Amino acid sequence: MTRTRRKPTWEQHFPTRLRFEREALAAYPHLSKGGVGSRRYSRTTYGLVVPIPEYESREIELQFFRATSQPEVARIYADGPTSSPHRYAPHSKDARRRSSLCIWYPEDPPALRWIPKDGLLSLIEMTRIHLFKEAYWRETGEWLGDEAPHPTSDSKPC
Repeated sequence: MTRTRRKPTWEQHFPTRLRFEREALAAYPHLSKGGVGSRRYSRTTYGLVVPIPEYESREIELQFFRATSQPEVARIYADGPTSSPHRYAPHSKDARRRSSLCIWYPEDPPALRWIPKDGLLSLIEMTRIHLFKEAYWRETGEWLGDEAPHPTSDSKPC
């Protein structure tokens, strides 16, 4: 009986992973990589502290599904204040009291959201911009930029 080889995931395919991580590692040498979960729920994580212009730096964690052929965002977490129209409530089990961010609307066209070929650095920068907008909103009550419609009882979450 011959076994067929499974196609490697994006994380196992070195050239794909290198292209994805290269610019981010150059910009953020202290970027950490790890994993959470187990089996089919396992995720690759990248963690770092990012500067937010005019505001406090924030610790972020970017989670990606592992068993995919290209990087696919599972969640983006940030520490700090959770009051924002673009954050999900923190999980009660999360000792770090961080919450996940709603950076783009799932129905947005690719030009308005992150796609894997943009690379990890691009996602980090989108996250920094989002965190700046949150801090500004908390200070002024004004959200800078476009906003997608937010969930009602019969719609998908942002």
